Amino acid sequence: MINPNIFKAYDIRGRWGQDWDEDSAYLIGKAIGFHFKPKFVAIGKDMRNSSNIIFQKLAQSLIEQGINIYDLGLCGTELTYFASSFVPEVDLAIMVTASHNPGEDNGMKITLKGSVSIGLDSGLDKIRDLVINGMDEISNVTENGEITNVNLWGQYHKHVIHLAGLTDVKNVKSKIKPIKLVIDAGNGIGGYVFDQVINDYLQNNNFEIVKMYWGPDGTFPNHLADPLKEENVEDLKKRVIEENADLGIALDGDSDRVFFIDRKGRYLHGYYFAAMMTDYVLNNAVFANYETIVHDPRYYLATVNAVKNHHAKHVMSKVGHTLIKAEMRKQNSIFSAECSGHIFYRENNFAESSILTILMMLKFVTKKDLVKIIDHYSDKFPLSGEFNFVVDGVDEVLDVVKGKYGHCEIKEFDGVEVLGDGWRASIRNSNTQPVLRLNVEASSRDLMNVKFEEMKSLILQYGELKL
Repeated sequence: MINPNIFKAYDIRGRWGQDWDEDSAYLIGKAIGFHFKPKFVAIGKDMRNSSNIIFQKLAQSLIEQGINIYDLGLCGTELTYFASSFVPEVDLAIMVTASHNPGEDNGMKITLKGSVSIGLDSGLDKIRDLVINGMDEISNVTENGEITNVNLWGQYHKHVIHLAGLTDVKNVKSKIKPIKLVIDAGNGIGGYVFDQVINDYLQNNNFEIVKMYWGPDGTFPNHLADPLKEENVEDLKKRVIEENADLGIALDGDSDRVFFIDRKGRYLHGYYFAAMMTDYVLNNAVFANYETIVHDPRYYLATVNAVKNHHAKHVMSKVGHTLIKAEMRKQNSIFSAECSGHIFYRENNFAESSILTILMMLKFVTKKDLVKIIDHYSDKFPLSGEFNFVVDGVDEVLDVVKGKYGHCEIKEFDGVEVLGDGWRASIRNSNTQPVLRLNVEASSRDLMNVKFEEMKSLILQYGELKL
């Protein structure tokens, strides 16, 4: 039982017991070993009901090929990135997770040495084809590999504290002030990761921490662990106000994405976070004018403005964490942030880390008022939010858009980008769903609303809005 469609643009993901099963997990492990030929593989898993059996079948398949396994146990995806980059003998890391998907789903994220995530254009297609079409028998295996339980939490704590510049005990209090936090883990793995890595550190520095939906539960009994959708952080917004807290934090299912709420209970869009943290990182760079920022194509006027203020260089990437990381490596980009909440750091070998991002945000709010920051970006760089459309003939719709806005500057990069006078639109075909995605930004809210309604009306002639 295996549906070829579980092999997505950036990972493996599908309904367990329907799209794939135990035999499928075993075959995927066989294909990974056959294609990549690693000697050591680190494997972590989240809290979903099916994660244990997937881990067992995956490990069995690899061990039978003479491959040694480091069992990371329950963890977040960022720990598998750390293992692939900073544990020298690890050749490849696998995270068993379906990220923010419902509990009935599960999957895998595969990372080569150095936090190089693989997608359909960088090796996952080969794994898919081997699983679907079969592979030669594994030969020359004289003995099975071994499985070893490995605890990396202590190393990872030191790693993120160092990257956040908080290792000097004397200067910690000048860099982060103790505030009250409300953290919503959404019953994903994020609460467990937080406790293992920085809970004690923050409490020892007098932070007050209120925890919501903390216990890992693969059925997600309270809400989906997907803070990209603002409806999933409504409880967190209310709790921040009720607790009179300074900051709200929302983690996704496998804890590789993070979003923030200000003290007024307002949602900080991933785009605004990208712009403000780009400015912060460049402001603290030794030679900002020599740095490059790779950025998300969906929205970027605010980010580009921040980059230009520091006389740095900006380079647009296609959407997707595997693609952004690849472009960052190519450009040696110091930092990048996807609108979807993946936050990447060059010093973390271009991988994302929600825990490092939390520490960076605590440093930021020690110096800046997040309320004023959200006011500034909302006023100066209003955005529509992302809207999805189911259409007949994506290429035809894109051609119509290019024709109607031929008087504007048109760029074809990851879809179509329309640059008008004081406004910009991104229309692109999703890499993960059968939809056309529309994002509009402008220099004023009125102009943004006008251009969004124009675009929406045009696209609706060829399909319907997906709610």
